[in-house]
Amino acid sequence: MTTVTAVTDAFDLLYRSLHDRTYRKSLSLHKCGERELLPIARSFLLGYFGKVMPELACKLPGSASGTGRVDFCVDGIAIEFAVRKPLGSRGNLSAVANAGELKKLLKYDGRSLLVLFDFSKKPFTDAQLDRFRDWPSLGKGNHKVSAFNVAYFYIEAVRPVRLGRIRKIIRVC
Repeated sequence: MTTVTAVTDAFDLLYRSLHDRTYRKSLSLHKCGERELLPIARSFLLGYFGKVMPELACKLPGSASGTGRVDFCVDGIAIEFAVRKPLGSRGNLSAVANAGELKKLLKYDGRSLLVLFDFSKKPFTDAQLDRFRDWPSLGKGNHKVSAFNVAYFYIEAVRPVRLGRIRKIIRVC
C-alpha cells in the first residue's frame, strides 16, 4: 500500500530534478507553471508508482454541478497540485486561491495531499502555511470532512541552490 509519505517523497524527487541542470538540460522546467507541469507530473507518477488515475471525479460543494476533479489519484490517495512561477504572485499558492482544491480534499473520503511547488525566491513561512487550517465554507448542511496533508516545496537559498520542504497535516476539528 502506498503511503502519503511515499507520494510526498516522489514529489520531492520531481521538484529537486526540475532544479537540477543535469536533468533539465536546455529546458527551463523550474520556470513552468501548473498547466505545463501537470502532464510531466502525471507521467512521472505513472513511472514512479506504476499506476495513476488522472482527473478523478469527486465532490465539490459550491460548484454548479456539485462535482469537480482531483488532479491525480495514486493508490487511493487524492492529489491536488498547484505551482507558483518564479515571478508569480503569492496568491497562486494561498489558501484563498486554492479554496476549490481544499474543498475537494476535505470532501474526499480517504487520504489526500495538496502539493505546492514554489519556484519563487520568496517562500512562504511556516505560519503562512498554517492558513490552510482555516478551511473554506462548504455551504449549508452537515458535511463529512476528512483530514488532508499539505506538502510545500520551496527554494531556501539561491546561491548555492538549497531546496526545502514543509509537510503539514490539516485536521478538521
